Amino acid sequence: MNYVELAIESGGFMAMDQVFLKNRLATLTTDKEKLAYIMPPASVINAYFSEIYQKQGPDAAMAYFLSLSTTFEGFSELPSFALEGSTAAPTLRIIRLNLLGKSFGLVYKNIDGTALVFSELAAEKLNDTLLFEIAKLFPEYLVTATDSNVTLAKVSFEAFSAEKELTDLTRKSENKTYTRVTTLNIADGLACYEVLLKNCEKTEKMIQFKHREFNLYLRK
Repeated sequence: MNYVELAIESGGFMAMDQVFLKNRLATLTTDKEKLAYIMPPASVINAYFSEIYQKQGPDAAMAYFLSLSTTFEGFSELPSFALEGSTAAPTLRIIRLNLLGKSFGLVYKNIDGTALVFSELAAEKLNDTLLFEIAKLFPEYLVTATDSNVTLAKVSFEAFSAEKELTDLTRKSENKTYTRVTTLNIADGLACYEVLLKNCEKTEKMIQFKHREFNLYLRK
């Protein structure tokens, strides 16, 4: 691996830093030390993520961050803001999310593309309003909330059929595994979801924003 090239390509250094990088990297012995040294700071990564999101969309921004996390081994299953750049997680970087005035973070959990969304305040839980806000920020990504965490991932479902209107704003459809509630109004959709939930297995809450509508999925 050419660490000098990687350092410049990743945005933490510029071409004029090549000699400096070569000399500094020569003092480091392990790959882990070298990756930690050239890993761009959170401010740079967040600036790139925001620019890509605005110009190319959420898919491109998420792809950028997944590639960076993979190259620098910056995955975390139990992230916290206090861990960023620490000895325990030198290449961990966190994407900052402002959700309704509150500070949250996003990191990738694994190379498969599952991300975690978590509060800067450990005790704060993500409520329904915040889950729908995340879904709007990342259209077509599935937001899944359990008792322990909130994940964000691209998920493919089997085709849904047997569509039925529940209200003027909400309808449902089915496949072998899930009941899908599709709505134009969050409050109306949640009310229908809670009624249907009585006949389904509640293991997690799954929300997706797609084609300007919200989908909620219930496992049968």
